[in-house]
Amino acid sequence: MGKVFLPFLMVLLLINCKRSNSDWKPLIVSNSLDGWHIFQNAESTKGWIVENNILIFNGVSDMESGEGDASLLSDKVYGNFEIKFDWKIIPGGNSGFMWGVNEDEKYNYPYQTGPEIQILDPAIYNDPKIALGGEMEINNALEDLEARKHFVGALYDLSAPTELNVAKPANEWNSYHIKIDYKANRGEVILNDILINSFPLQGPEWEAMLKKSKFSRSEDSEYLGDARWYDFGKYSRGHICFQDHPGEVSFRNIMIKELD
Repeated sequence: MGKVFLPFLMVLLLINCKRSNSDWKPLIVSNSLDGWHIFQNAESTKGWIVENNILIFNGVSDMESGEGDASLLSDKVYGNFEIKFDWKIIPGGNSGFMWGVNEDEKYNYPYQTGPEIQILDPAIYNDPKIALGGEMEINNALEDLEARKHFVGALYDLSAPTELNVAKPANEWNSYHIKIDYKANRGEVILNDILINSFPLQGPEWEAMLKKSKFSRSEDSEYLGDARWYDFGKYSRGHICFQDHPGEVSFRNIMIKELD
């Protein structure tokens, strides 16, 4: 009987393996920016290029230019998903990955709605003066030296990573595996194959984190317009986003698996 069932089991394993692999879809296709656009500008990808299937931001950020946010959004909207990608940033650089971004015109920036997983040169925390972006970014590091809620792998200003010595230095490739699952009410960040952060996505625990963060404030956020932070983290479906911020940053092997 074992001999009879062995080929059948092998076929099942091959089918399941094929299905599992096919669930993951590349987000950079044909060495192009097809499927992507700048926040609130569906016709533009200014500041972003693709070389050898590597996505690169080598433009000037809104923080430096004042000409509007140049964060790159997926054309497609996602709900529950897993995403994997490698990232590399220059010394002093800063970027991030966001989800649940809404492009209603009342929002001036993608981070008014989209929570962010932090990407930055970890050396900034040893010497904040190297942070690109001027006084604002230097102060962001100085104010966070103990809490580490702006550090590599943090859910920005909400949840600090549990491991602090996992990231590789500037100009070296790091790997993220991020899971966002509203059905399970759980987000996870795996950096270089090590789970460094997990957090709720809604409910009382989420609200408690929110109250301790900058996202609970509205009176000192006039630059955000009337929407302020009122809808931050409220969209369980939205665009995914790579952030416009000072410093060249590169992404490769970007793959996504939808969980819905």
